[in-house]
Amino acid sequence: MKDYFSHVCEGKVERFDLPGSHSLNFLLHESLGGGGIASVRIDPQGKGFAQMLLDIEIPVPVDLAARDGLNASDRN
Repeated sequence: MKDYFSHVCEGKVERFDLPGSHSLNFLLHESLGGGGIASVRIDPQGKGFAQMLLDIEIPVPVDLAARDGLNASDRN
């Protein structure tokens, strides 16, 4: 995440596991230019960051994909 958002994130990146939802939350420190109220980057930017994450390709090991009934031809 730090590398992917290096153009906006000047601080550390923290990852939080969200139990029961199979999801993660990332906190990008120093990425809003002083905070939500003081920043020219407002809430829509957070939504934009989330949308950017949808473009990241995540490699999945073949055995893990096969366990869930997927194969290399199952793309998109």
